[in-house]
Amino acid sequence: MDFSLTEEQQLMADTFVELMESRAWETYFNECDENKEYPQEWVEALCELGFDRILLPEEHEGLGLGWQELTAVYEALGRMGGPTYVLYQLPGWGTIIREGSEEQKATMLSFLGSGRQMINYAMTEPSAGSNWDDMRTTYTRRDGKIYLNGHKTFQTSGMKVPYMVVMARNSEDMSVYSEFFVDMTKAGITREPLKKLGLCMDSLAEIYFDDVELEEKDFFGTEGGAFKRGVQDFDLERFLVALTNYGQAYCAFEDAAKYANQRIQGKEAIGRTQLIQLKIADMKVAITNMRNMLYEIAWKSDNGLLGRGDCSMAKYYCSHASSMVIDQALQILSGVGITGEHRVQRFYRDIRVDRVSGGTDEMMILAAGRAALKDYR
Repeated sequence: MDFSLTEEQQLMADTFVELMESRAWETYFNECDENKEYPQEWVEALCELGFDRILLPEEHEGLGLGWQELTAVYEALGRMGGPTYVLYQLPGWGTIIREGSEEQKATMLSFLGSGRQMINYAMTEPSAGSNWDDMRTTYTRRDGKIYLNGHKTFQTSGMKVPYMVVMARNSEDMSVYSEFFVDMTKAGITREPLKKLGLCMDSLAEIYFDDVELEEKDFFGTEGGAFKRGVQDFDLERFLVALTNYGQAYCAFEDAAKYANQRIQGKEAIGRTQLIQLKIADMKVAITNMRNMLYEIAWKSDNGLLGRGDCSMAKYYCSHASSMVIDQALQILSGVGITGEHRVQRFYRDIRVDRVSGGTDEMMILAAGRAALKDYR
């Protein structure tokens, strides 16, 4: 099986590499991370090259490409230190095109090329993380309108996005889960920021809905279809998290390997000692395994062969393998890594968050384990 890039795929990846080499982006990333700011300038530059059009069908002015091209671009950006976790919402056109009304699709497509944060999906609540049976956000029909009430938490991009797709239960029949396309400027919505360990270039929020007035046209997809929609679209989210983890690990590995060849102790480079060589070998094995896994999953997706547990497996493995690589990179970099503003510090904080966000390790184990056992029934 050949996972080498085609000439067209390599040219696309090289275009993004050239962008990363065009200026000292790392200084900008450090400023955004320290100030808890979305890197609008960087994302806008990516979108000018068509990043947000990669998975968008051609009939909507997209490139109509697949996961393999997306993987090549994520790899190129991550390897050079790009905070690709801020890009998760940009490739997610499949959900919007499939579920959105014509008005909703037009609203989202108006963001093309801007690099602006536009939408995210609100499911998690204080009492309902992976178990949606405990979800308490409800919608109620009254006097020809629909009223949304509830509390969502840990909402990525929640302080900035102008729209959210909010999952809620029918107050008259709690077995019915539906989603609404909500303009976040509506009366009755309160957003409160949450501090977090890493991924600091994207906001996190508590969001309260107090009798937020909606209309029938604000349903996202069909009434009662939210549960199926949510499960169906987890794969891309988990795959993107795995891609980000791999990219950060690749960058950290290369920083550490270069340093090991340059840092002199006892009249020779520390990379000539077997203890450092063992670390480098373990890191290289992990990088190779992650790359092979991710490109295989991308190929399977593009060929209609994606397995139910593939993306859960990738997220679980890549978060752990990346954690090891980044931790070892910090050990090799030593004082240089833990002082100042070395980017591996940022990766170290970011990677720990990703073992929780987008589905915890424990939920990935359950999903991947059940899928593996099902193959042998």
